[in-house]
Amino acid sequence: MKKTLIFLSFLLSWNFTSAQSMKAFIAAAENAMISEDYYSALVYYNNALEFDESRLDLKYNTAEAARLFNAYALAEEKYQTVVSNDGNMEYPMATYWLADVKQKQGKYVEAKELYDFYISENQGDDEYYSAKAEKESKACGWAIDLLENPDESIEITHLDENINTPYSEFGARKKDDYLYFSSLKFDQPDGPYNPDRYVSKVIKAKEFELGEVLDEDINHPTLHTAHNAFTADDSRVYYTICHFITANDIRCDLYYKNIMDDGSFGAEVKLPENINSTAFTCTQPATGKSPSGEEEVLYFVSDRPGGEGKNDVWYTKVMDNGDFSDPINLESINTAEDDITPFYHHETGLLYFSSEGYRGLGGFDIYVAEKDADNEYTVDMMSVPLNSSFHDIYYTVNDDRTEAFFSSNRSGSFYIESSKEACCFDIYKADMEEIILTLNALTFNSQSEELLGVTVRLIDLKTGEERMLTPQDINSHEFDLLTGRDYEIIAEKANYTSDTIQFNTRGIYKSQEILKNIYLETEFVELEVLTFDKGTKADLIGATVQLVNAETNEVVDELKNNRLSNRFAFFVEADKKYKIIGTKEDYSQDVAFIDTNGKSGKIFQELFLLKQDLKTYLPVVLYYDNDIPDRRSRSKTTKKSYSDTYFPYIAQKENFKTKFGMPLSGEARVISDQNLEYFFEDDVKGGFNKLNSFFVHLEKELMKGETVEIAIKGFASPRASNSYNQALSQRRIRAVVNEIHKFNNGNLVKFLFNEGLLIKDVSYGEEEAPSGISDDYNDRRNSIYSVEASRERRVEIVNVQYLSNN
Repeated sequence: MKKTLIFLSFLLSWNFTSAQSMKAFIAAAENAMISEDYYSALVYYNNALEFDESRLDLKYNTAEAARLFNAYALAEEKYQTVVSNDGNMEYPMATYWLADVKQKQGKYVEAKELYDFYISENQGDDEYYSAKAEKESKACGWAIDLLENPDESIEITHLDENINTPYSEFGARKKDDYLYFSSLKFDQPDGPYNPDRYVSKVIKAKEFELGEVLDEDINHPTLHTAHNAFTADDSRVYYTICHFITANDIRCDLYYKNIMDDGSFGAEVKLPENINSTAFTCTQPATGKSPSGEEEVLYFVSDRPGGEGKNDVWYTKVMDNGDFSDPINLESINTAEDDITPFYHHETGLLYFSSEGYRGLGGFDIYVAEKDADNEYTVDMMSVPLNSSFHDIYYTVNDDRTEAFFSSNRSGSFYIESSKEACCFDIYKADMEEIILTLNALTFNSQSEELLGVTVRLIDLKTGEERMLTPQDINSHEFDLLTGRDYEIIAEKANYTSDTIQFNTRGIYKSQEILKNIYLETEFVELEVLTFDKGTKADLIGATVQLVNAETNEVVDELKNNRLSNRFAFFVEADKKYKIIGTKEDYSQDVAFIDTNGKSGKIFQELFLLKQDLKTYLPVVLYYDNDIPDRRSRSKTTKKSYSDTYFPYIAQKENFKTKFGMPLSGEARVISDQNLEYFFEDDVKGGFNKLNSFFVHLEKELMKGETVEIAIKGFASPRASNSYNQALSQRRIRAVVNEIHKFNNGNLVKFLFNEGLLIKDVSYGEEEAPSGISDDYNDRRNSIYSVEASRERRVEIVNVQYLSNN
């Protein structure tokens, strides 16, 4: 017969003396274990060990008795001795139970290592314990992370000696400013046991004051009385009366008394035989509503047949005529382990209970079950510090969930025998801040611009409850949230694809606003691009088409080298501007712009690419930094190539912005920075890229035997004298010639020597500079860092002649 899991522990005094033999102590210990009298067994095994401390079997049995008596520290010590000395692996379960008692003391790292060792050494030996070891190993890893994020909104108080004693106090429920609870500190008078057993009684007390034992109202004079549960209208109280079956095993039955108008209690009524039975226990009543929320029910705990495992939570419907339906197993919360101490919260419909069957911190942990849209319960563990590595049970909470009581044997509880740190359960109070959570869902389009007129739906994934907002003048959607929930946000707007976000509020322990940004993409439009030869108007096969966001200049898609067709298909967003670039080797590119706003279905764009010769690249414009190459030189030549000057120059972009924009602010500064950005990215960098493309094509022409003459002009800003600027322009032309020498490992040099490639240079100084360009040497901002002055510091390849064709 299973005990009822109210964790009743007893001090027994047996008439054994040190004169008894070791054999007698062992026999007494074994009998005590059979009777589930673990304290006596622990005492006797310790006495036996005094005769022979080398007996590993006695140390193992002592550890077993200590564990079952909840003396975890002592059990850990004994199991550790067994594990360390069990060379023949006679006690394989010692490793498992050592992990178990370490876990129950919060030593998760050590416990996880031991569980993993047990699995590696004993996998498959015992299917139940192998599976449980794997489960608990994962739970230990999870617990380590969980303890790093305790619920700071909860303050735990251990009630003082007016409430708690070295015995067990449990089942506390607050009603009308009084705490009703059970205490296991009373001698059982006239009982069959010698010495007397201790029994529990129901006590009514102020929170920190000595209480009144309800002997006249509820308590049985000689038997265990416990577990008061008042109905929501205070018209009835349910409780249990329990009998000893063995020295340490009890069986309980459910009773109730109606409460009269004057507050007195009516006659005691035992629930009928379809509930109570001599074959199993019925205990821990809790009044509430059925999972459907429509019927009054009584929840209770029983080890009756038909359950999910050991002790399960059951309920019976309370009929209007006073009858009770046959018990129904609450399958959606019960596990293969013990599920106990239910409490129904009338204001929210939440069902709290404790269990050893879910992932937890060690012993019994407190869980909350909430109905989903199908009236089935989903289960979540309550947070730390409500839960600990020890046993945490009998959770009850007030209407607004700001004050709760529970029982625990955690560190700090009073012990009957402090040397063994075992027994008992004390009542703890939890003061909880009210946590206010709000969601602000902000809606944007794909360009991160505020998007108005969006319908946002918030769905509670547990209950299926749905709320909806469609503000027209703002992009903000505010909702109240509950903690410990899974939510889904769905945002919708005509001509936009909907967006869905899922999030949860678990692990949030302080009031806060949760921001969620939601981005809606416009519907897609099919874009078909067709490429043609500009000269012949024939289909151009083998081209590449690149799709670019015209506002961000980011490449959206690229289709390369279509050798089967001149058609390229894209899907583009319906609210965007795009740049379409068509390219093909030996052809000049073609660029088109489209705006898909308001477009739908399929749209077309034609590109015409002109077959290139070298003239199609013209002009090739290359830019230089001030007085580069070779500052303060009057030489007309240089050893530097153009790339030697290009890379340091392009790195000066931000410096140019700073120097030119220094006196500017607001919009003027923004425009200034944009102009210099465009100059460096489009003109300077674009010119360098164009030069390399020109050289590639030039090499092909020369390899074909063409004789090519290149005309190059050099320019300078009007900051220095004409003669200085003419020399500077010629140095710049020379840098381009040097670049020809470097190209492709010098592969063009031979054409310079055999006159297949001719260079014609014309340098210009200030006389070529347009008016309006600053020549004030002291005005560095305008004469050096302005876009206008920067454009004058350049070299241009202005003409190409094919001499072999003349």
